[in-house]
Amino acid sequence: MEQYTFSPVGIVQNHIEKPDDYRKIKEKPSTIEVYETYEEALTGIEANDYLDIIFYFHQSEPATMTETHSYPGVLRGVFASRSRRRPNLIGHTTVKLLERKGNKLLVQGLDAISGTPVLDIKNCDTSLFAYEYEQNPVHQNKLKSSPRIDIRNEIFANRTESLMIKAAQSHGHYCPGLALGIMAATHAMNHLEAESDGMEDLLAITETNNCFADGVQFVTGCTFGNNALIFKDVGKTAFTLTQRDGKGVRIASRPESQQVIREAFPDFRELYKKVVEEQDHSPEIMAEYRKTALDRAFGTLSIDFHKLFTVKEVETEIPEYAKIHDSVICDRCGENIMKTRARNTGEDTWRCLPCGDDPFYKLDGNGIRL
Repeated sequence: MEQYTFSPVGIVQNHIEKPDDYRKIKEKPSTIEVYETYEEALTGIEANDYLDIIFYFHQSEPATMTETHSYPGVLRGVFASRSRRRPNLIGHTTVKLLERKGNKLLVQGLDAISGTPVLDIKNCDTSLFAYEYEQNPVHQNKLKSSPRIDIRNEIFANRTESLMIKAAQSHGHYCPGLALGIMAATHAMNHLEAESDGMEDLLAITETNNCFADGVQFVTGCTFGNNALIFKDVGKTAFTLTQRDGKGVRIASRPESQQVIREAFPDFRELYKKVVEEQDHSPEIMAEYRKTALDRAFGTLSIDFHKLFTVKEVETEIPEYAKIHDSVICDRCGENIMKTRARNTGEDTWRCLPCGDDPFYKLDGNGIRL
């Protein structure tokens, strides 16, 4: 049988000296000192609230195949238990990361005694739990009949943090802009007691195409794809939510909203200056910047709504329901195109705008333009 050798990457430091006392340590902090050789491997670790610690039971008794547990008093195989008397004397525990100082991690929940060699550290993987929740057959049937039921429940309960976590899965990152969009849209949905089925009976009119707009799209369910999102390219952090009768509510950020957010998170500005303006991308600065930016994004959700926004009931001119247009085939590239976006080049022949070198509008970070 092959033999394998492992080298520790660090060591545990706490006040527990005997293995019999391990239960006492889980409620108290421990320090994991990572050896300097591996300090670079800690880059970005602050972004994780929970870590998996793999360690070596260096003072464990000889391994056994079965063990009787005092509670509930049943015989179990060692692979069906968390006994420290294992064939390879390897321990694994999920801990909460409290703080990082250089090469030292302050954690809570570690059941390893002082002097325990640490073999590896990983971020905690919860993907299986999320998958099993999503695959629950009862919940799946609910989602098939009402795809936004989870989002709707979060909106009515004003659980903006949960909404932002879900919205960021498509937006890609957390930021105050996304948070503002989540807050504004949640308030508007509750104000109108509205629900969205993506059939253009509920419309959102956004006045910007930045992060704020993604929060609005996610919460309201009004998107470009279902023709329920209207974009007014006026560059304001504002949007209107309206029913088909044109009666709705417009929510706009106050002029002082950015200052309110800056004052609530004063540490961020200095880090922003270092990372973005001075281009200091050293690992420790970047890790601190990301952690502070995350705190700022989620912290924005806890700021008093009325310090950030104005709310006004409005009546809005609503466009007709989106028309269904025929498709034609471009005689050059052979691709299907909406007939209203094609140029007739002869008797029943058509050409798309790019193939015909015709101008067309596009939406990018600078707005709508040719």
